[in-house]
Amino acid sequence: MAQTKIKEKEEDLDEKDPAQDEGEEGGESGEAQDGKSGKKSKKKIIIFGALALVLLLGGAGGAYYMGFFSKHEEHASVDVGSDGKPIEKPVFYTLPEFLVNLNTGGKQSSFLKATVILDLPHQGDVAQIEANLPRLLDTLNTYLRELRPSDLAGSAGIQRLREELLLRANKSLAPIKINDILFKEIIVQ
Repeated sequence: MAQTKIKEKEEDLDEKDPAQDEGEEGGESGEAQDGKSGKKSKKKIIIFGALALVLLLGGAGGAYYMGFFSKHEEHASVDVGSDGKPIEKPVFYTLPEFLVNLNTGGKQSSFLKATVILDLPHQGDVAQIEANLPRLLDTLNTYLRELRPSDLAGSAGIQRLREELLLRANKSLAPIKINDILFKEIIVQ
């Protein structure tokens, strides 16, 4: 009886399990199957590594074209003129609004309201202008109070005003050189 049970067990072992047949190809042993799955896992690692590398390079390329890497280059780059000297961008400084009585010579009042902008060659000049602002405002106010309404008539009058203010501002702020005087607002009443 013991021998019959042993034979039955051996017969059961000899029969192949259908689940094992699906995993094995062509009667390969279990050890060969483990080697093949090792090859599959190495292929998966290589594929996922290559995919990650492609995504990383694509992201870096997109960031480059969007300008994330060029910010430092913008500050470092300097435009050069035809003479080979660097071109500096102009700096604008807005003076406080002027509101002065014009010289009418009679009892009738006339006023000038103006907002003046200074065109400066260098950003560093702003600090020196702010330090000398009371002197500059005094010089310009004194000149403006002596003007008559007829002095400001037409575009020629405004151009003369621009030239006179530029001359006085450069004299008052020397050694700073102001490039131009711009009017943001000018009203004569």
